[in-house]
Amino acid sequence: MSLLSNNTLCKKFECGTCGKIYKRHSGLENHILKVKEANIMRPTVYDLPEKAIEETRQALVYHIKEKLKKNSRHVGGVRIMVSCTESQFFGVFKGYIHDYYPKTGNYKCIFKGVSSYHTLSNVLGDDNWGIKYFSQQQQTFVLSYQQSPNPNDPDPLQEPDPLQEPDPLQEPDPLQEPDPLQEHDPLQEHDPLQESLQDQNKTSMHTAKKRRIYKPKPIQIVIC
Repeated sequence: MSLLSNNTLCKKFECGTCGKIYKRHSGLENHILKVKEANIMRPTVYDLPEKAIEETRQALVYHIKEKLKKNSRHVGGVRIMVSCTESQFFGVFKGYIHDYYPKTGNYKCIFKGVSSYHTLSNVLGDDNWGIKYFSQQQQTFVLSYQQSPNPNDPDPLQEPDPLQEPDPLQEPDPLQEPDPLQEHDPLQEHDPLQESLQDQNKTSMHTAKKRRIYKPKPIQIVIC
């Protein structure tokens, strides 16, 4: 899938993979450059042998098929989380990484459109990665693309990205702020014991933060 999509009528430049729109061609070029940089292995990532990469692919296919249930009540969106090393992740998805978030260490791959299932078949090395067969010729499968009746409607399979970092320019929701017109209940008495317990909880939480040792977490592959 090409990253470059030029809309000459509106004079906008769109990324064919993630759908981001830029007013200038230079903005799209910078976006494509970031995508290429996200696929460059950093010094902490090791080039694994093909056998280890193939075992990671098989593990991913196994966890995907584990979520394919026979009962119709399991129909719908499913999220799969698989822990692996960063080297294993790069061994499988290198070349298909679309974004990298340095603050959280998260990678993002996007597979959508008519050819998304075929693309993942190449990535995972298994044409039946999204199909599970049962007795009596029954099967459950992954629906990676669904044509919308109205082209202007959003993709019904698209869900909020759990790896997306918050937008610092986004304003807070005023509906979630405390109401300044809300009156204080005169019947509600001040509880000195509750205040004492709150102070103790703050002290214990502060001590726990000092003693907490942060260890690097393994990479988690989230498939939605």
